[in-house]
Formats: sequence, structure tokens, C-alpha cells
Amino acid sequence: MGSSSRAKSVTLGIAAILTILATWEILAHLLRVPKYVLPPPSSIVETTLKYFSYLSANLLDTLFHALVGLSLAASFSLILSLPLAYSETLRDAINPLIAGFNAIPRAALVPLLALWFGLGGVPKVLTAFLIAFYPILVPTLTAMVTIERELWEMLTSFGATKGQVLVKVAIPRSMPYFLSSLHMGLTSALVGTVIAEMIASDRGLGYVILSSTSRLDTSLAFSCLMLLALTTFILSKTISIIEKRVVKWAYRAST
Repeated sequence: MGSSSRAKSVTLGIAAILTILATWEILAHLLRVPKYVLPPPSSIVETTLKYFSYLSANLLDTLFHALVGLSLAASFSLILSLPLAYSETLRDAINPLIAGFNAIPRAALVPLLALWFGLGGVPKVLTAFLIAFYPILVPTLTAMVTIERELWEMLTSFGATKGQVLVKVAIPRSMPYFLSSLHMGLTSALVGTVIAEMIASDRGLGYVILSSTSRLDTSLAFSCLMLLALTTFILSKTISIIEKRVVKWAYRAST
């Protein structure tokens, strides 16, 4: 995509967002929607500015625990993928356990985590880890085990061992998928952290959302949602930049 096309895409995106916000603002006033039901964007911005230091402190707390959980999920997924990709027997034994655990709603585990580890950071990190782990593991492992048969036969015909194929081919081949999966992992980690903050914490944006809605301070709750969306967008773009630099070879050249 050329620079002019990229600039046009960004401009259209900004225009669409501004149109939605303007429509929201106008309809909120025309229909006289109570602020505790759906505050207009102007009220949300005003609340964000008013409580900016308070919101920033809680955002940093949420972000810290989410990124720690994401780092653990990414590291563990990559490490676990290696033996699973190497041994089909181990993969057949472990996959049903992983799939079965993934079927459990992780939010239901937060009270247990709070019981075992107390209120605070540990339940938040573990919830972020548990929710982000599966979306990172699956594409990474799939990329490692789906080497084309022709390529596999050619490498083994030249005397390459299974371990060498894994190290020299499967791992590099999985890197674009691994880095790409971090986008979903990031969103999952933030969701897990916010859920844990609503149940087992007295700080973080999840706690602020819960406490503000209980007071019908919907503008403050929307401020938290806005900050979460903006932060996720910035971090996702950062991951994209790193991804295209680290595995530049996996992408076609721009035209």
C-alpha cells in the first residue's frame, strides 16, 4: 500500500469516528437521554480530563498486570509448542487437556484464584495468562506442525533430523504466526485483567468501572472503556511495527 493510499485510509477512518461521535452527541441531546444511561461524548471527555490522574494511575496498574500475563502466556506458549511439535504422541495426549481447559470460562476461575492467592496482583496476572495462553499457542503450534510434505521429504532426503527440521524450519516458519497471535493475546490479557479487577481487586480500570456503575457514574465508566480501547489500539500498532521488522521476510513488498 502506497503512502497516499495509507493516508487516505487513515483520513477516512478518522472521519468515520468523528461522524459517529457527532451523531451520538446530537442524538443524546435531542432524545434527552439521561447521562446515567448513555452519556454524550462531551461528558465522557469532560470526565476523563477531570479524573485524568486517577484514571492514569489505574490504567497503568491494569496495563502492568495485563502485560505481565501476556508475557507469561507468550513465553509458555512458545516453550510448550516445541515438544508438542516434535512429538506427535505427546501432542495427541496433551491436546485434549488443553482444549478441555479452554472450554472452561476463565472468569469462573477468578474467585478461586482470589481464594488461593488473595486479593491483588496475582489473580490479575494469572487470569490474563489463562485467557491469553490459548489464542497464542494454537496458531504457533499449527504453523510448526504444518510443514509442507514436499519440503519435509526434501529436507530428510538430505539427511536432516526431525530436531533439525524443527529448529531450522518449523520455528522460523512459526514466528509470523506467533507475533500475529500477540494481537489477540493482548486483547485477551486486558480482558482477563479487567475481569479479575472487577472481582478480586480494589484498583485498576475494572475496579473503577464496577464502582462507577454502582454509583450510576456512567461517564466515568465510559472514560475507562475509552482509555482501554485507545491503549489497546496503540499497543496493537506497536506489535505490528515490531512484527514487520522482525519477520519482514514473511511479507510481500509494498507496491
